[in-house]
Amino acid sequence: MSKEPVKVILWEENQKDFLKKFYDLQFTPRVGEEVYLKKEKWKVTRVEHDIEISEINVYMELIKKAKQDKSSNS
Repeated sequence: MSKEPVKVILWEENQKDFLKKFYDLQFTPRVGEEVYLKKEKWKVTRVEHDIEISEINVYMELIKKAKQDKSSNS
């Protein structure tokens, strides 16, 4: 029996288009975990498994960058 590869799709929460697709990732990010993708930090909000079609949908939201305006004015 051949095992079908599991497709992991990363989605931006509340968006129609996916951010990235992977096949046979070594691990799946968990809810609350931070992911670095496309030079930005994302936080996983939910994970849905669809066993019938070997697919995992990971929904994430962009972590807002904190202002780093620490200039040497002190």
